[in-house]
Amino acid sequence: MKTVIILLMLQISVLTFGQSEKIGDELYLYSDKNSSQPNCTAEEIKFDPAIHENISGPLNMGGPSYDWPLKAALNEGLVIVNYVDDLAGGSIKDYNDNDWSYNGHNGTDICLHDFRNMDRFYAIKAAESGVVIQTVMNNFDRNTGWSNVDPANKILIKHDDGSYAYYYHLMKKSVTVKLGEYVQKGRIIGYVGSSGVSTDAHLHFESGYFVNGTWNKRDPWQGDYNHLPSQWADQEAYVGNTAFKLHDMGVFTSSLIGGDMDNIPISYFKERIFTPNTVSGYEGRIGFWLQLQGNNTGKQIRYEIRRSDGSLFDDTYFYLNSQAQFAWSWWTPTFNVGIGTTGDWYVRVLYDNVEKGRYFFDVQLLTSNRPRMYPVAAKCFRRSIFVQRDTLRVRPVRANMQYQLVNAPPNVSLTNDSILTISTFDQPFRSYDFKVIGSMGGSASLRDTMLYKLIDTTKNHSSGNGIVSLELKSYLEGRYNGSSMEEDTITVLLRSPLSPYALVDYDKVLTLSNGTCIANFPNASSGIYYYILIRHRNSIETWAKTVQQFQLGYPLSYNFTTSKTKAYGDNLKLKGGEYCIYSGDVNQDGAVDVTDVSMVDNDISIFVQGYEVTDLDGDNFVDASDQAIADNNSFNFVVKIRP
Repeated sequence: MKTVIILLMLQISVLTFGQSEKIGDELYLYSDKNSSQPNCTAEEIKFDPAIHENISGPLNMGGPSYDWPLKAALNEGLVIVNYVDDLAGGSIKDYNDNDWSYNGHNGTDICLHDFRNMDRFYAIKAAESGVVIQTVMNNFDRNTGWSNVDPANKILIKHDDGSYAYYYHLMKKSVTVKLGEYVQKGRIIGYVGSSGVSTDAHLHFESGYFVNGTWNKRDPWQGDYNHLPSQWADQEAYVGNTAFKLHDMGVFTSSLIGGDMDNIPISYFKERIFTPNTVSGYEGRIGFWLQLQGNNTGKQIRYEIRRSDGSLFDDTYFYLNSQAQFAWSWWTPTFNVGIGTTGDWYVRVLYDNVEKGRYFFDVQLLTSNRPRMYPVAAKCFRRSIFVQRDTLRVRPVRANMQYQLVNAPPNVSLTNDSILTISTFDQPFRSYDFKVIGSMGGSASLRDTMLYKLIDTTKNHSSGNGIVSLELKSYLEGRYNGSSMEEDTITVLLRSPLSPYALVDYDKVLTLSNGTCIANFPNASSGIYYYILIRHRNSIETWAKTVQQFQLGYPLSYNFTTSKTKAYGDNLKLKGGEYCIYSGDVNQDGAVDVTDVSMVDNDISIFVQGYEVTDLDGDNFVDASDQAIADNNSFNFVVKIRP
C-alpha cells in the first residue's frame, strides 16, 4: 500500500486553465492554478437595436419557466461546473451562498465529460419558447483555451415577455433552427461544442433582458443567496455541496498517451483515452484515471487494482483538501505482472471505503488497441449547392482499415476507400443522421465509428422517425415474491451503442405484477442498435447484455428474467427461479452499501410506513425484511455494471 498526502490542491473548475500536479508516487491531479479568467460571454452581449429590444424595468418576479436546456439529464454525461456569480466585485457568490462559480460569471455552465461525448452529439433544447433572433455557427468548436480564439457559435432566443436566453459554445455548423423561426420549448436547436472562449465542451446558458441598452443577467436559480423566484420549471438539486462524485474512469497504457507516463498532457484526458482491447502482462507501467467533483471532507479516495481472481495487486489513495468543481486524477503504477494471472482484472475507486466504481481490463500476452477516428469522431454538414467531402482518418495509422457506410442517404458515398462525398441534399426532414464504421480488416472489436449529421433548415423538423417500442419483462428483487411482483414504475432508457453511450430516449412506465411493460421511444430510430437499461427508485441500474436493434412497426421483446446473461456483467440475482434486478440502492449512487443500509435502518427505527424509497419489498412498511435485502446486497458488494 502506498500512503499519499496531497500537499496542495486549489479550487478546480473545468472552464479554467490548469496544470497537472504530482501529488504522490506515480499519482497526479489536474488542478486550477489561475485565479482570474475572462467571462466567456461578457464582451459579446452588447445591445444591437437591429435585433434587441429594451424593456421598461427588471423582470424579477415573473418571466420564463425554463425546462432543462439539454436532452440528456444532469449526471448523464453532464456536469454543472459553474453557476451564476451573483456578487459584484472581486468575490464569488452563487445562488446558494457558496462559490461554485468563478468571478464575474453570468450564466450556468453545463459541461460534457470530454470531447468524445461532444462527438456523440449532445442535443441542446430550447428551454423556453420564443423567436430565434441571432445565430452564429461556422467557428472552430474544439477550443481548449481563451486566447486568440474565434467567437462562440451561439443561438439567441427572445421570449414572449421580452426576456432573452443565450446558448453559447455550440458545435460547428450544428445550429438546427433559422433566424425568425418561432421555436417551441423542448425543440432541439443545436449541439454542444467548445467554440469561443472555452476550454471544454459545454453549454453556457445565460438568461436576462435589456434595460436602457444594458444587459441585465437574471440568475434562474433560487436559493439561500438569490431569493428571487426560480425560473426553472423543475429546479435541479444544488451540486456545490457534493462530497464526492465519480463521473467517469478508465485504463490506459503508455502507447496511448505518447509514451511518457510521467508527463501526460491533460489533452489526452479531455479527449477521453481509449481503453486497450487487451493489456500485456509485460507492460512496465499501467495507467488509471478518474474524473470527479467533490469538496474537502477529510475522507479518503482510493484506487485499488485487483487481479482476475479478486485479490489485491496494488493500491493508493489521496484526499481533497479543497473544492473540486471538476477534476481529473490519474495513477500510473508499476505493472509487469507477466501472464501468470490473465483475464479480467479491474480497478476499483472507493470513497470513504465505499466502492463508487470499477473498470475492467483484459490482461493477456500482448497489448492491442483499437483504431480511433482522428482528429474528431463527428461532424455536421449543412445544405450546400457544392459537393462536400470529408477524409476519414484514424490513430494509430493502420494499413488495413475498412470503412462501411451505415444508414447513409443516397447522396452520400465513399470513394477511394476513405473519402466521404456528400452531393445535393435530398432528405425529408431538417436533420438526418448516419455513420461510418472504420474497422481493422472488418474486425468486430477493433473498430471505431464516425457520426455525421446533415442539416437542411429549408426542411421541417421531424416529429420522430416512427415509434420504436419495447415489450419488456423484468422483476425487481425486493418486490418479487417468487410468483408475482408488487407493481411499480420504472424508467426504461435507450442509449447509443458507442462510448459515451449518449441518452437517446426514455419512457417511464408501470411494470405489472407479471413483470411486463411496454415502453415507447418516439425519439429513437428504427434499424439502429441501442443499449436498453432499467432504472428503479431503489434498485441497481441494470443494462442489457448487448445492444438491440429495433424495427419500425414491430415491438422488440426483451426478457431480463430468463438468464443472468441477459444483463451486462451478469448483474442479476436468482430468486424463485427467475432472475431479478438487485434491490437496495436507496440513494441511487450505483452501489448497495452502508449508506443505503443506514437509511433503511433509520426509517425502521421511526416506524416509517407508506410508499417510501426505503420500502424495498413494496409492502408499505419499512421493516426487517427491507433491512435483510439491503444488508445482503451490501455484504456482497452489489454495484452497477455498465459498458
